[in-house]
Amino acid sequence: MAVTCPECHGNNVRMSKWKNRFEQALDLFGMPPMRCLDCNQRWKHSLWRIREMFLARCPRCYRLELVNWEETYYHVPPMWKFLLAIGAKKVRCNPCRHNFTSFRKVRGKKSWQNLDPSDIPIVESSLDLSTVDQASKKEI
Repeated sequence: MAVTCPECHGNNVRMSKWKNRFEQALDLFGMPPMRCLDCNQRWKHSLWRIREMFLARCPRCYRLELVNWEETYYHVPPMWKFLLAIGAKKVRCNPCRHNFTSFRKVRGKKSWQNLDPSDIPIVESSLDLSTVDQASKKEI
Protein backbone atom coordinates (compact mmCIF):
# COMPACT_ATOMS: atom_id res chain seq x y z
CA MET A 1 0.00 0.00 0.00
CA ALA A 2 1.37 3.38 -0.96
CA VAL A 3 1.56 6.29 1.43
CA THR A 4 -1.30 8.67 0.65
CA CYS A 5 -1.86 12.29 1.58
CA PRO A 6 -4.36 12.73 4.44
CA GLU A 7 -5.60 15.99 2.89
CA CYS A 8 -6.14 15.23 -0.83
CA HIS A 9 -5.62 11.41 -0.75
CA GLY A 10 -3.08 11.65 -3.56
CA ASN A 11 -0.18 9.24 -4.09
CA ASN A 12 2.33 11.88 -5.15
CA VAL A 13 4.11 12.06 -1.77
CA ARG A 14 7.80 12.19 -0.87
CA MET A 15 9.88 12.46 2.27
CA SER A 16 10.16 16.04 3.46
CA LYS A 17 13.30 17.66 4.85
CA TRP A 18 13.74 17.80 8.61
CA LYS A 19 13.00 21.14 10.22
CA ASN A 20 14.71 20.43 13.55
CA ARG A 21 16.50 17.74 15.58
CA PHE A 22 13.21 16.45 17.01
CA GLU A 23 11.95 15.52 13.52
CA GLN A 24 15.30 13.88 12.81
CA ALA A 25 14.91 11.77 15.96
CA LEU A 26 11.32 10.85 15.01
CA ASP A 27 12.60 9.74 11.59
CA LEU A 28 15.04 7.36 13.28
CA PHE A 29 12.12 5.78 15.16
CA GLY A 30 9.96 5.29 12.04
CA MET A 31 7.98 8.55 11.79
CA PRO A 32 9.48 10.47 8.86
CA PRO A 33 8.06 13.83 7.77
CA MET A 34 6.19 13.50 4.47
CA ARG A 35 5.01 16.11 1.95
CA CYS A 36 2.34 15.87 -0.73
CA LEU A 37 3.58 17.34 -4.00
CA ASP A 38 0.01 17.97 -5.19
CA CYS A 39 -1.40 20.03 -2.30
CA ASN A 40 1.86 20.82 -0.41
CA GLN A 41 0.47 19.31 2.82
CA ARG A 42 3.12 18.25 5.36
CA TRP A 43 2.65 15.55 8.04
CA LYS A 44 4.46 12.83 9.97
CA HIS A 45 3.80 9.30 8.77
CA SER A 46 4.13 6.25 11.00
CA LEU A 47 5.80 3.22 9.45
CA TRP A 48 4.91 1.03 12.44
CA ARG A 49 2.07 -1.09 11.09
CA ILE A 50 2.24 -4.62 12.46
CA ARG A 51 1.27 -6.32 9.16
CA GLU A 52 3.75 -4.31 7.11
CA MET A 53 6.61 -4.10 9.60
CA PHE A 54 8.51 -7.10 8.23
CA LEU A 55 7.92 -6.38 4.53
CA ALA A 56 10.36 -4.65 2.19
CA ARG A 57 9.58 -1.00 1.43
CA CYS A 58 10.98 1.39 -1.11
CA PRO A 59 13.45 3.64 0.75
CA ARG A 60 12.37 6.66 -1.33
CA CYS A 61 8.58 6.54 -1.41
CA TYR A 62 7.81 3.78 1.16
CA ARG A 63 5.62 1.79 -1.25
CA LEU A 64 5.13 -1.93 -0.83
CA GLU A 65 4.36 -2.79 -4.49
CA LEU A 66 7.76 -3.98 -5.63
CA VAL A 67 9.16 -6.08 -8.50
CA ASN A 68 12.45 -7.82 -9.30
CA TRP A 69 15.25 -6.30 -11.34
CA GLU A 70 17.95 -8.00 -13.38
CA GLU A 71 21.67 -7.45 -12.81
CA THR A 72 22.36 -7.45 -16.55
CA TYR A 73 20.49 -4.16 -17.10
CA TYR A 74 21.83 -2.12 -14.15
CA HIS A 75 25.16 -1.24 -12.57
CA VAL A 76 25.43 -3.14 -9.28
CA PRO A 77 27.68 -1.57 -6.62
CA PRO A 78 30.18 -3.92 -4.93
CA MET A 79 28.38 -3.66 -1.58
CA TRP A 80 25.11 -4.78 -3.21
CA LYS A 81 26.93 -7.71 -4.85
CA PHE A 82 28.12 -8.76 -1.41
CA LEU A 83 24.60 -8.44 0.04
CA LEU A 84 23.16 -10.44 -2.87
CA ALA A 85 25.79 -13.14 -2.29
CA ILE A 86 24.69 -13.58 1.32
CA GLY A 87 20.98 -13.76 0.51
CA ALA A 88 19.52 -10.31 -0.15
CA LYS A 89 16.80 -9.91 -2.79
CA LYS A 90 16.92 -7.62 -5.82
CA VAL A 91 13.94 -5.27 -5.49
CA ARG A 92 12.67 -2.38 -7.66
CA CYS A 93 9.97 0.21 -7.03
CA ASN A 94 8.41 0.99 -10.40
CA PRO A 95 6.63 4.26 -9.49
CA CYS A 96 9.85 6.00 -8.38
CA ARG A 97 12.15 3.72 -10.45
CA HIS A 98 14.48 2.94 -7.56
CA ASN A 99 16.50 -0.30 -7.38
CA PHE A 100 17.66 -1.62 -4.03
CA THR A 101 18.41 -4.80 -2.11
CA SER A 102 16.50 -6.11 0.89
CA PHE A 103 16.55 -9.07 3.24
CA ARG A 104 12.88 -8.59 4.08
CA LYS A 105 10.00 -10.46 2.50
CA VAL A 106 8.57 -8.79 -0.59
CA ARG A 107 4.80 -8.58 -0.92
CA GLY A 108 3.39 -8.89 -4.41
CA LYS A 109 6.78 -9.53 -5.98
CA LYS A 110 6.52 -9.83 -9.76
CA SER A 111 8.99 -9.89 -12.56
CA TRP A 112 8.32 -8.47 -16.00
CA GLN A 113 9.65 -11.67 -17.56
CA ASN A 114 7.32 -13.91 -15.51
CA LEU A 115 4.02 -12.24 -16.34
CA ASP A 116 1.20 -14.60 -17.18
CA PRO A 117 0.25 -14.21 -20.88
CA SER A 118 -3.44 -14.06 -19.91
CA ASP A 119 -2.72 -10.86 -17.93
CA ILE A 120 -1.40 -9.03 -20.99
CA PRO A 121 -4.19 -7.36 -22.98
CA ILE A 122 -4.30 -8.32 -26.65
CA VAL A 123 -5.20 -5.55 -29.05
CA GLU A 124 -6.35 -6.66 -32.46
CA SER A 125 -6.55 -4.09 -35.20
CA SER A 126 -7.03 -4.40 -38.90
CA LEU A 127 -6.00 -1.75 -41.36
CA ASP A 128 -7.35 -1.62 -44.85
CA LEU A 129 -4.44 -0.39 -46.98
CA SER A 130 -6.63 0.55 -49.91
CA THR A 131 -8.32 3.31 -47.91
CA VAL A 132 -4.93 4.63 -46.80
CA ASP A 133 -3.68 4.73 -50.41
CA GLN A 134 -6.84 6.57 -51.55
CA ALA A 135 -6.55 9.13 -48.75
CA SER A 136 -2.88 9.83 -49.56
CA LYS A 137 -3.66 10.28 -53.26
CA LYS A 138 -6.42 12.80 -52.46
CA GLU A 139 -4.00 14.88 -50.37
CA ILE A 140 -1.50 15.10 -53.23
